[in-house]
Amino acid sequence: MTAAKIAILPLKRASPPVPHQQQSTDDSNNQSPPKADAIGKVKPAKRSRSSKSKVRTGCLTCKIRRVKCDETKPACNRCTSTGRKCDGYDVPPKKKEAQQEALPEALGAPERCLAVVPGTSHELRVLEFFHVRTAPGLSSYFDANFWTRLVFQMSNAEPAIRHAMVAVGSLHQQRELGTKPVTVQRSAVIHDPLAVSVPITKHASDHNDPFALTQYNKAILHLSKRLQDPVTTTEIALLACVLFVCVEFLRGEIEPAMKHFKSGMGIAIQTLSHDGSRKALATMQRIKENMLPFFNRLELLSMLFGNDASWEYPVTLHQAVPEEFASIVEARDSIVHLMNLSLRFIRSMKYRKYDHLVLPDDVARQQSLQRQSRQWGTTLDNFFLHNPPASRNHEAAKVLRIHQLVMGVWLSASTLAEESSNDAHMADFEKAVSLGEAIQAHAGTRDQKQTYTTTFLFDMETVSPLYYIAIKCRHPVVRRRAIRLLRRNVRREGLWDSNVAAAIAERIMAIEERKLTMRDGGELPEEYDRIHNSHIQSMAGMDPREHAVTFYSKPNGPDGPWKIWQEGITLDPPSNPVREKGINQRLLNGAAEGRVPALTNWSCAYGSDVETVVD
Repeated sequence: MTAAKIAILPLKRASPPVPHQQQSTDDSNNQSPPKADAIGKVKPAKRSRSSKSKVRTGCLTCKIRRVKCDETKPACNRCTSTGRKCDGYDVPPKKKEAQQEALPEALGAPERCLAVVPGTSHELRVLEFFHVRTAPGLSSYFDANFWTRLVFQMSNAEPAIRHAMVAVGSLHQQRELGTKPVTVQRSAVIHDPLAVSVPITKHASDHNDPFALTQYNKAILHLSKRLQDPVTTTEIALLACVLFVCVEFLRGEIEPAMKHFKSGMGIAIQTLSHDGSRKALATMQRIKENMLPFFNRLELLSMLFGNDASWEYPVTLHQAVPEEFASIVEARDSIVHLMNLSLRFIRSMKYRKYDHLVLPDDVARQQSLQRQSRQWGTTLDNFFLHNPPASRNHEAAKVLRIHQLVMGVWLSASTLAEESSNDAHMADFEKAVSLGEAIQAHAGTRDQKQTYTTTFLFDMETVSPLYYIAIKCRHPVVRRRAIRLLRRNVRREGLWDSNVAAAIAERIMAIEERKLTMRDGGELPEEYDRIHNSHIQSMAGMDPREHAVTFYSKPNGPDGPWKIWQEGITLDPPSNPVREKGINQRLLNGAAEGRVPALTNWSCAYGSDVETVVD
C-alpha cells in the first residue's frame, strides 16, 4: 500500500482516571485532603477553580460594569439589549509600538528627526557648504529669511531647487578657495538620466566647474519637467530663476543672467496682473513679499549694464517712500524703488543732454526724484530715532546711505553734458567713501566680519557705488581712497567684480591725470581729458581674467564728436598678495608723490589700428 492511500486520522489523547494513591505530588498540593464529618463519613475533596487570564478585549462599558462582554462589533449585545450605550473597544498598542513610544522618553532622544536629504556624498557636502557659507553671505544685511529658511524649505520637495543650490554652492566654494585655472582631465560619470554630458577636458576654474555645470543642467531639466504640470506654483519657477541668476553671476556671464532675469520678471508681472481666487491672491502676496524685491534689484543691475526696461515699473514715485519704515528691509526696498525710477530717467537723458533736448518737464521730473530722495533720508533718520540701536542695522544703513549719496550725484548731473558738473559734489563723494571705510573698519565682530569678507553677494552693496566714485570723482585723493577700498574688498556683488572695477578705475584715472602736475586736490583734470563713459565686456566664457573695455570721450568739448576706442586687459588673480600689496602702497603714496600707479599690460585699438598706450 502506498503512502497516498494511508488514511491519517486525528490523534486523540486518552484521559484515564488516575487512582488516588497514584496522584502526583502536584495534585496533592492543589487539593485539600479528605476530611471526615461528625459521624465519621469521609467527605470528597473540594475542587479548586482553575485560574484563567482576564479578558481585556471587552467594550469599555462592560469593563466599567465588571461584566463579561460578548464582544460583538461595533457595539456589543450585552449593552444594546439593555438599552445602554456601548462606548466601543480600546485596542491596546502592539508591544513594539509601545516600546518605541517609550524609547524617546527613556533615552532622552528628540521626538522629531531631520528629514533625510537625497543626493550623493559630493552633493551633500556642497549643500553643507551652501548652508554654512553661501546662504549667510547671500543674506548679507537684509535677506536672511529668504536664503537661510525659504530656499531650504522648497529644496526638500523640489529637485530643481536642490540641484540649483548645489551648483551655486560649488561655484561659490571654488571662488572661496581661489583655485587658479589649470587644465585637468576629468571624465564625468553620470547616473542621473536628467543630467547632460560635459566635455572631458575642462579648465578647473570657477566659471567652468564640470560638477557645477552638471548640477546646473539637472536643475534646468528638472524645472522644465516640473513646469509641464499645470498645478506647479509660480514661486518654484521664480525661485529657480533667482538661483540660475546666481549661477551666471558666479560664472561672470552677463547675457545668460539677464535672460533668466527677464524670464522671471515676465512671469512675476503676468502673475501680478491677473485677478483670481483667494488662493491666487495669497500667491500674489507671497510673490510681492518674497520674490519681487529680488527682481526689482535685478532690474537695477540690468540697467547699469546697458539694458532698458520695457515694462512699467510696479511702484510710482509717490509710493516709493512710505511715511515711516517698519524695518531696515523696508528702507532697502524703498531706496531700490527710487534708484530704479531715477536710473530710468538718467538713461532717458543719456543722448538728449548732448543734443540740448532737455525739456522743462524733464527738469520737473528730476526735481521730484531729488525731493523723494531727501525724504527717504529723513524717513530713515526717524526710523533710528524710534527704534533701539542695533549694530547690524546701522551697518546696513551705511550701505543704503552710500547708494543714496551716489544716486543723488548721478541724478543731479544727468541733465548736464559737461563731466565737470560732478565737481560740485565733492562733499558727497567724500562722505560716501568715508562710509565705505567705516563699514570695512567696523567689521570687527564675528558675524559682521563673516558678512563683509564673503567673496560673493547676490546684491550690489559697495562695489558699484565705489566704482562710480572712482571714475566720476576727479579729486585725486578721494578717488584713490575709493580704488583702495575696491582692492581691499576682493568680492563680486552680482556682476560687479571689485578687482575688475579697480583695474578699470585705475586706467581711467591714469588717462585723465596724465597732464596733472599736482595730485593733492588743488588741480583737477580738464574737461577734454575726461572719460564720459565706459563699457565693460567680460570674456568669462573663454578666460575669466580677460576683459574688454570701451571708452567714450569728448576731446573737443561736449558739443564735439565722440572719440571711442577699446582696450583689453588681463587681470592677475585676486589672490595674488604681492600685486595687491604693491597696488595698495602706490595708492597710499600716489597723492603725496604725484605718481600715476603702474598698470598691467594694455592694448589700445583705434578702429583697425592697434598701438600701445604710454602714460
